[in-house]
Amino acid sequence: MDVLPLNFRVLQFCGAWSEKKNDKNIFIRFFKLCYKYAIVILIYEFTISEVIELIRTRDHIEDITEGLFLTLTYVALCIKYGNFLARRDEVSVLLDCLRSETCQPKNHEERSILTKYDRKAKWCVKLFMSISQATCVALVLAPIVGPQDTDRPLPFKTYLPYSISSFYTYLATYLQHVGAIFYGVLLNVSFDSLVYGFTLHVCGQIELLCHRLSEIFKNPSDMKRCPIDKKNTMIDQCVRHHLHVHELVRRLQSLFVWTVTILFVFSMVTLCTSIFQMSKKRLFSIGFLSLLLYLGSMLFQVFFYCWYGNELQLKSKSISDSIYSSNWTIATTHNRRSLLLMMIISQRGLKLSYYGISSLALDTFTWILKMSYSTFNVLQQTSM
Repeated sequence: MDVLPLNFRVLQFCGAWSEKKNDKNIFIRFFKLCYKYAIVILIYEFTISEVIELIRTRDHIEDITEGLFLTLTYVALCIKYGNFLARRDEVSVLLDCLRSETCQPKNHEERSILTKYDRKAKWCVKLFMSISQATCVALVLAPIVGPQDTDRPLPFKTYLPYSISSFYTYLATYLQHVGAIFYGVLLNVSFDSLVYGFTLHVCGQIELLCHRLSEIFKNPSDMKRCPIDKKNTMIDQCVRHHLHVHELVRRLQSLFVWTVTILFVFSMVTLCTSIFQMSKKRLFSIGFLSLLLYLGSMLFQVFFYCWYGNELQLKSKSISDSIYSSNWTIATTHNRRSLLLMMIISQRGLKLSYYGISSLALDTFTWILKMSYSTFNVLQQTSM
């Protein structure tokens, strides 16, 4: 797990990932299988109960908005979870692409380039996980600390086909909610930061390619003494590296971007409903602070998708600048044609989008905020 180790350790802890394909111990395999499906059942059962409760309270606008923001979050999580479990082999292929010889550093300078992006990916996971877990703690403690309307308050409103008047039944239901949000946060952060991390690693490969292109023509005297076959080989390696980067982006887009598009649609509703609920809470109460943390997590989640997608687009365009800034005039006619083709392709930029819709760019983030604010105003007017 040399690529994005934090993400895959968390996914391994949640039973969603395993590097060992064939474990010889049958008891360990059985335990892992039971643990994996126990978490799957916990997440999906919790989501279904939230959806049922949302349908039951559809006639009350405040009840709908109170349950809608978390319900949509878990529906999006279930989609991402199912997509990851069904396509783990494709994730393994994507990891193998990043582990290929073309993407590996050849000296200390190249290693420092990739290390820089690896640290960014780790920092992103740690920060997002810290904010999300703080939100988790606040949501779990809100029924205990804050004033409630019932004697048996639960962290979330879900459909319960049984009575919780008994203390032990109430405690079991409360712990079920705690487990659902704990594993939900771990999985949600891991899936989201997995996309951030892969995008950052692709950006690192692009910067590595730019460095290699600049190194080819760095010393003209060495290039003149360099055999023609070696020069052609160096250019061919850069061309193959460029094609490899495009393959990485294609696989990343095929794997995750369609789920991100669904997340963006849900985020508009989630953001406006959480702000609407905050306006109904007493300022600086535990309920207000928990919703504030939740809103911050959602904004962080959407913003980082758009920020790193925008960075990928800008970074890919820098390939043509690196070629143009190099001493390409000493290259042969065949090499110039290869470099010219790379420049033409890179000027279009690499964009993560779902069939041209909902591209991962800062303009998309601005559009989501505007739509959320417009929807919030409609909710305010409706509730008056």
